[in-house]
Formats: sequence, structure tokens, C-alpha cells
Amino acid sequence: MNETQDEQMKPAFRRKPVSRRWLGVLLGLLVSAVTVYLVFQWAGWEPLVEALRSVNSRLLILAVGVFLISMVARALSWRELLNREFTLLQVLAALNEGYLLNNILPWRLGELGRAILLGRKGGSGMLSVLSTIMVERLLDVFIAFSIMIALLPTVAGLPEARRTGLILAGILIIGAVVVWILLRDTSWIQSLFGRLPGDSKRWQEMWERLRIGLLVVREPDRFLRSFAWISLSWFLAGIQYWLVLSAVLPEAKLLWAYFMLTVTLLGVAVPSSPGFIGVFEAAGVLALSAFGVPRGEALAASLLIHGMVYILGSSLGIIAMSREGDTLVGLYRQIRSRAAFQTGSEH
Repeated sequence: MNETQDEQMKPAFRRKPVSRRWLGVLLGLLVSAVTVYLVFQWAGWEPLVEALRSVNSRLLILAVGVFLISMVARALSWRELLNREFTLLQVLAALNEGYLLNNILPWRLGELGRAILLGRKGGSGMLSVLSTIMVERLLDVFIAFSIMIALLPTVAGLPEARRTGLILAGILIIGAVVVWILLRDTSWIQSLFGRLPGDSKRWQEMWERLRIGLLVVREPDRFLRSFAWISLSWFLAGIQYWLVLSAVLPEAKLLWAYFMLTVTLLGVAVPSSPGFIGVFEAAGVLALSAFGVPRGEALAASLLIHGMVYILGSSLGIIAMSREGDTLVGLYRQIRSRAAFQTGSEH
């Protein structure tokens, strides 16, 4: 990126009012503060401390190992979406750097950050990498809803729960197939980009870059490999949750772990502070309350899972960042400039 482009980006960023930029950040911090207060008041300090004192540390260590393997599986899934343009280590490094940025920056800017990190290394560019992240997130949402819909009848104690869950999961799969068919022919998306206000040529150029990442939908073998790896990542994440739950509650069941996994993933979609502090814990306690888990133990398990993911993801991100010679300030400036440039393209 040359100096002329940088100068074009800065005014575009400054045009956005400061109050508007930070209103969402302040709202997220407020949500996190309120949820932290409520969840600790709900669970109580004494039950929480008692639960943490009796934790089985061996199971926690095992959970750490499972988490690290699940990260590798997720990186392999993303690498397939990227058409193996990058090495596994490059993808894994960018993935963890993205997690680090999400943990300290608002607006989930880590997703844009990891797109920039890989986009500058490959020939397809940042937008094409970003489109693969969009596909990855769609797969996450699909798997989360599939698990939740399959488990919800059992959790709710409905009659013939297994049959009801399978029917609902089947309906969701049919819907996913319809979306897949629509994405195979992207001409209708291209026509939508052509109707957007502003410079139509710039919109078309942006679409061409995004389209590269969506080409995986037209390649069933590559798409299925990616889906298999991300499914393995979800399976291992559920095992990780179960191990942590078992460290706090020896009678914990896999059903509890996978239900908690889906609820926490959907719960962090609520605007909150960087790292989803408070919101994750509230979602975890809420999920486990469906099984009658005491609030102190539920909060202890939620804190341990969140802390494990936060600390390991951030630590690996810092290591990857230092190896590549990047800094948090430098990456934030690149993200801000890129976001400003895309915003400025609309004017």
C-alpha cells in the first residue's frame, strides 16, 4: 500500500463522526458490565469460590490439549476454503492473531485483521480472504443451529424428543441445501452489486474479489473437506467443554456440554466488550440452568472455559504476531485504514 492510498483512506475515516464510532463501543462495554454484575449476583461469590477450589486440574490440562487440536482442525477447514493457497502454519497464525484482535478490539475487528494478514501474503487479496471467513462463519452458524435444534426437544423434555429433533434438524439441512444451490449461481448477487448506489465499477471490482472466496461452493470436494474439518473442530470443542464441566461437576454429561457450546456461541453475538466478557458467562450459566446445574458450579465452568479460550488464543496470537514482526498498533492502523477505504469507496 503506497502513501497516496494512505492519504486517500485517512479523510474517509475522519468523515465518520467520533460519537457514532464510539457509541457502539460504549454500548458493548455497558452490556458487559451489566451482565458481569448480574451473573455474579445470581451465582453468588461463595458458591463460585467453593466450586473453583474443588476443580480437577488433570481434566483441565486434558481440555487444553483438546482445544489446541480443535484449533488445528479449524485452521485446516479454513485452509480448504482458501484453496490451500497458504501453508497450515500461515493459516493457524492468522487465525490466532484474529482471535487476539477480537479479544482486545471492538466490532469483531479480528475477522478483518486476519483477512488483511493473509491477503497481503497471497495473490487474491484481502477481500477474497474475507469472503472465505464469511463462508466459515456461515458453517459455524449452521452447525450451531443444527446441534441446538437436535438437542432442544430433549432439553425441553418434549415427548418423542429424538424424533422431533431429527425432524427439525432435517428441515434445517434442507434449508442449507437451498442456500447452497442459490450460492452456486452467483449471478443474482452480481446483479445486486450492480444496483448499489455510487461508483458501479468499484462495486463490481469489490464483487469480483469477494466472488473468489465463494467459488468453494462450486467445488463439492473442497467444500466437503472444509465442512468435515470444521465439524471435527466442533466435535472437539464439545469434548473440551465436557472435560471442563467434568472438572467442576463429575456427573456432567455430553448433552450439557454441546448445548452449552451452542448457546454460548449464539450468545456472544450480542454486542459486548472485546472478548465477550460477561456475555459468555451469562450464556453459559443460562444454558446449564436448563439441566438444574447449581449457579456457582455453572459460573465456575463458564469462567474456566472462557478463560482457557481467551488466554490460549491471545497467547498464540501474540507469538504469531511477534514471529511475523507485527504489532497491535500497526495492525489496528491497517484495519482502520482498510475500513476507511471501503467506507470511502461508497462516496
